[in-house]
Amino acid sequence: MSNSTTSEFSETKVDPRPEIADLVERARAAQAAIAHYTQEQVDTLVLAVGWSVVKNKEALARIAVDEGGFGNYESKVMKIRNRVTGTIRDMQGQKTVGVIEELPEKGIVKIAKPVGVIAALIPTTGPDATPPVNALAALKGRNAIIVAPHPRTAQTSALAVQLMRQGCEQVGAPLDLIQIVNQPSIAKTGELMNQADLVVATGGEAMVKAAYSSGTPAFGVGVGNAVHVVDETGDLDDAAAMIARAKTFDFATSCLADNSLIAHESIYRDLLDKLVARGGMCSMPRTRPSSRP
Repeated sequence: MSNSTTSEFSETKVDPRPEIADLVERARAAQAAIAHYTQEQVDTLVLAVGWSVVKNKEALARIAVDEGGFGNYESKVMKIRNRVTGTIRDMQGQKTVGVIEELPEKGIVKIAKPVGVIAALIPTTGPDATPPVNALAALKGRNAIIVAPHPRTAQTSALAVQLMRQGCEQVGAPLDLIQIVNQPSIAKTGELMNQADLVVATGGEAMVKAAYSSGTPAFGVGVGNAVHVVDETGDLDDAAAMIARAKTFDFATSCLADNSLIAHESIYRDLLDKLVARGGMCSMPRTRPSSRP
C-alpha cells in the first residue's frame, strides 16, 4: 500500500502477447492441478510457501534495501516476517474449499470456487513482502498468481517468487502456481491484466487507475499512509509512541507510516511535547494554535 510511479518502466516494440500468453497458459495448467485440493492440502501449501519466504527473510530484506534504496535492513526483516506470518495466522481456520457457509433460513449455500489466474502488480516500495502476501491469499483460494514487478526492484520480487516456488516444490505442488514477468514493461503489465482473470494492484494512483480501467475485475490498494487523529480521550503516551514508531520504521517507506497528524486543541501541546521527547523535530508553535474568530 505504498506509493509508486510507472516512470521507470522501459518500453519495447516487441509484442508482449506471446510472452504473457505463455505465462498465463502455464499458470492455468498449474491452477487446474490444484483445483480439487482438499482444505488440508491447501493449508499445507500455504504454510510451505510462506515459511520458505520467512526462513530466508534476511536475504530478501538485504536485496530489497540494496536494489531499491528504500528503508533499512532491520525493519524489512521484521516487516517480511510479521506480514507473512500474520497473513498465515489470519487465514488459519478459514474455509476456502467446498461449502464454506450455509444460511438455511435464507436457503443459501456458499461454495468456494477458484478465480483462476491472478495478476499481481507490485510497487517499487514493497517488492519484498507484497508478493508473498498476495500469493498466500491467491493460493488459499486455489488460484495461480503472476507477479508483475516494478523494474526498479524486479530482482527483489524475483527472489521472493523463487523462494515461494521452492515452497511449492517442497509439498509437490506445481511451481508455475507462482510466476513473475521478466524484464517488466508497461506493455507487458497491461497485457497481463488483459489476459488474467483478476487483477490485484498495490501502488500509487496511476497503477490502481490502470487496473480498474483494464476491463478485468480488479482490487486496487492505493497509498495507505493515513492521517492520524488524536482527540482529548486518547492515551497520549501510547499515541506518541505508536506515531514515532510508525514514522521511523523502515524509514517511513511503509504504508503503515502515518502521513500527517491532527490533534485536538486541548491536548495539542502535551502531544507535541511527547513526540519531541521521542526524537521528533518540531517546526510548529509549541503553544496551542489560536482559534479562528
